[in-house]
Amino acid sequence: MLKFVLALAILCGGANSVFAAGATSELDKIQTQIRQTEQKNKQLEQQVKTSDRDVAKTKKQLVTAADKVSSLEELRGALVKKIAELDERRDALVAELEKNRARVSDAAAGMLFIAANPSFDSENMHEFVLTSAVLAGMSDSFDEQIVDAGEKIAELDKILNERAIEKEKLDRTAKKYSDEKNLLDKLLRRRSAQNEKLRSEHMATQQKLRELSARAKSISELSAGVGSSEMSSDAHFSIRKLNQPVRGRVIVHFGEKTALGLKSDGWRIRTGSDALVTAPADGVVKFADSFKGFGRVIIISHKNGYNTVMTNLGNIDVVVGQEVLGGEPVGRMNPNKPEMYLEVRRGDKAIDPARLFKEN
Repeated sequence: MLKFVLALAILCGGANSVFAAGATSELDKIQTQIRQTEQKNKQLEQQVKTSDRDVAKTKKQLVTAADKVSSLEELRGALVKKIAELDERRDALVAELEKNRARVSDAAAGMLFIAANPSFDSENMHEFVLTSAVLAGMSDSFDEQIVDAGEKIAELDKILNERAIEKEKLDRTAKKYSDEKNLLDKLLRRRSAQNEKLRSEHMATQQKLRELSARAKSISELSAGVGSSEMSSDAHFSIRKLNQPVRGRVIVHFGEKTALGLKSDGWRIRTGSDALVTAPADGVVKFADSFKGFGRVIIISHKNGYNTVMTNLGNIDVVVGQEVLGGEPVGRMNPNKPEMYLEVRRGDKAIDPARLFKEN
């Protein structure tokens, strides 16, 4: 009996040891898996932080690059315009000189004819006096034509020299502009790759926005439909006035009549062909697609309930849901219709852009 009890005790002790060993082994596996998961999470968090830093860095670089490209495009546009004006004046001077040359030739021919056929007959003093008067008049006219031609030639030389200087300036900016534009395009491609995930996440939203766009009858309805940030009782937006989203000249101001005789709820800005368009201030892209009669349209929601609406873009470089910095490029104007309609809305009201923007 004693032997049986001892054997049973030995067996139970061995089983407990085996069970304890198995439990310890399973626990070790779980702890190892937890450590591996934690390590992977740390790596993912680091990747997300690195990605966020890369996106933020790209945004800042885009703002700087866009400002440089816009400035160079504006400078080159002004130089091209100046050269065209000089060419026009040059052509007008050349035409005037040609006419002047014809008049001088006629005067000289007349003087030579009279000089070759003098009439000094004392019996016909009347003709002699008349001939002398004609010669004197032709001589004075000849002198005037020569002086006028000399002045026009001097002015033409000045214009040609000035044109050469402006052309040299334009040529000097060519390489710099090409380099800056290539950098901007490279940054835009990088941002496009960074936006790929955002683009796929917002496919359903984009479809809803297209349905809204089809139903909306006006820009105001579209802007109201996409929504805006929360409004406060203080309608303040910015301490300083913002730069226009595109370089150009305001040809219709807020409240002025349009070509159709309607009151304008925004600004019409005549721009350069294919001009760069930037976000006027920090915000979130709420709409980036075509809208009836307005070409490609971007709506950006800013703080305190403000939305900016920009129309007639030729291409769009942002996606719905994308956060943008003020000055960050969002697209380019339509080269066939370089005229932006810029509207600022707060809630259901149109705001005079002059309250927010300074004119170029």
